[in-house]
Amino acid sequence: MSSDPVRVTSAGLSATEERQARMRRYALTQLVRAGCFVLAVALPVPIWAKLLLVLGALVLPWMGVVAANAAPSRERVGDNAMVGRIEPVRLQLDPGRTIDQED
Repeated sequence: MSSDPVRVTSAGLSATEERQARMRRYALTQLVRAGCFVLAVALPVPIWAKLLLVLGALVLPWMGVVAANAAPSRERVGDNAMVGRIEPVRLQLDPGRTIDQED
């Protein structure tokens, strides 16, 4: 037998896990934003490249907030206890005859 637990619901992540995932996405976005700004200031590149880096530094905060406030993801949805379940045989019952029917 497998020692892995079987999920019996399609529930998503817990509130704590969801919040931590959003915080990680936001922190990563802000890290990239800071990198864009530092590179725009420090690198001796053409003005068009500096403008692209500055544009990235200006747009990424908005993208980070949108990603952090996004609806909960359904990362856990997938296999559950119903996988491989065989549908039961359904018999149609014959209504039979009515014995005490009033006319």
